[in-house]
Amino acid sequence: MKRRDIIQALRDAGLEFVEGSKHTHILRDGKKVSVLSRQGEIKEDVVRAIEKQTGVKLRGRT
Repeated sequence: MKRRDIIQALRDAGLEFVEGSKHTHILRDGKKVSVLSRQGEIKEDVVRAIEKQTGVKLRGRT
C-alpha cells in the first residue's frame, strides 16, 4: 500500500503526525500509537499492524 494513501486515511480519521528522523510518528490525543517508515510502498504486514494499533481500516478503501 502506498504511504501517501495510509497517511491520508489516518488524517481523515483524525490522527496527527510528527516527523521523526527516520519515521513518521502517528499520534492520537497527543500520544504515540504507531510509526510509519518513509518508504513509498508499505508492506502488507506493516499495514495490518498499523490498522490494529490505530483502529482505522486501511485496506479495502476506495
